[in-house]
Amino acid sequence: MSSFFAISEDVTTGEIALIAMAGEIDYAVSPQLRERIFEHIEAGRRHIVLDLSAATFIDSTAIGVLAGAVTRLRGGEQMTAVPAEGAGSLAVVCPDENDKVGQILRITGLDAGVGWYGSREEALSGLALTG
Repeated sequence: MSSFFAISEDVTTGEIALIAMAGEIDYAVSPQLRERIFEHIEAGRRHIVLDLSAATFIDSTAIGVLAGAVTRLRGGEQMTAVPAEGAGSLAVVCPDENDKVGQILRITGLDAGVGWYGSREEALSGLALTG
């Protein structure tokens, strides 16, 4: 099912990592996504920004990776709409023009457990305010 996909990464501060994905995020690329996210978590980064602006599809395998990342960032806490104080977070960048991916995230309920932003700049400034 996979078509072209691309991943780029950047650490914006000691606690925030940015991962941008493009193309189809499915079972074939989910292991790479998981590896990259969890490497950042293990390196002590408390906040991950996942930019899905250029993603064309996301499947249940990738949704599972994201749910696992949220749980790990929150110190093993169950995924809830309001994280415990001091917990890490996953921020998703998914602008309105990418409604296909956004719709999948909303249907699964993942949008309730992550920060939802329309641009990278909004996500980074939102995380900067929350510390």
